[in-house]
Amino acid sequence: GLDTTPLLATWTRNPDLDVPGYEAFSVQQDALDRMFVGLAATSADGSVSGVLAADGPQFNIQNSGSSYARAGAFDAPPTTGSGAGTGQVSYAGDYAGILNVGVNGAGLLPVPPGTDPTLVPTKPVQVAGKAFLNANFADNTVNGSVYDRIVVDTGFGLESIILIKNGITTNGTFEGTVQRPNSSDSFGETVGAYGGVFGGVDAAGVAGAVKLTKVSDVTGTELTNVTERGIFVLNQCGLAGVPVAPGCTGTAP
Repeated sequence: GLDTTPLLATWTRNPDLDVPGYEAFSVQQDALDRMFVGLAATSADGSVSGVLAADGPQFNIQNSGSSYARAGAFDAPPTTGSGAGTGQVSYAGDYAGILNVGVNGAGLLPVPPGTDPTLVPTKPVQVAGKAFLNANFADNTVNGSVYDRIVVDTGFGLESIILIKNGITTNGTFEGTVQRPNSSDSFGETVGAYGGVFGGVDAAGVAGAVKLTKVSDVTGTELTNVTERGIFVLNQCGLAGVPVAPGCTGTAP
């Protein structure tokens, strides 16, 4: 809401706001309107995609949302036979997020001199990271992690998050809870939720979204009143012709 007129807005490609693995788009209708940033990616085979969009908070509120989709039907990999990777596969790649805080950053339209500070829009604060999933299509379960999370503008480090094991439906979708990593002071603390969908031949790709109600820095200190939305669009490890993601090292596939 509150992006542009008409209802169907045209966003502009904005490479300056790209996050590794994701293309950025933005829109700001005038200097006192909210600035929106969108991040999008598609798997190598084109079977799944993810989109994340948010504005820089203005008037105490942020608008944000995420979406993931599959082209075609769900096609699970074979679960019979023997050997590494039969029915159990790994996915790895980049993660992108946006926090519910804003900054007076590059890309905002200049406001007129003397504008009251309560009127000034902000630029959304973006997060970059890596994501990894293990899925077993015989047991129909999935779990994973989002790690190496940093604030793009500053390099400020954020704590990894764990995507807790949950089921895969017959349609190739899944949902679950997000927890902080196991630690002596916060074992099993739930900090959000995640969901996703598998797509492509033998489930070659996976896309999903994360919503965090609590965000902590790399020391485990919770950031006051900070939340986050994020997306991941990952390729299955071991696919021919697809660059090997760092997280795929040691997987089979």
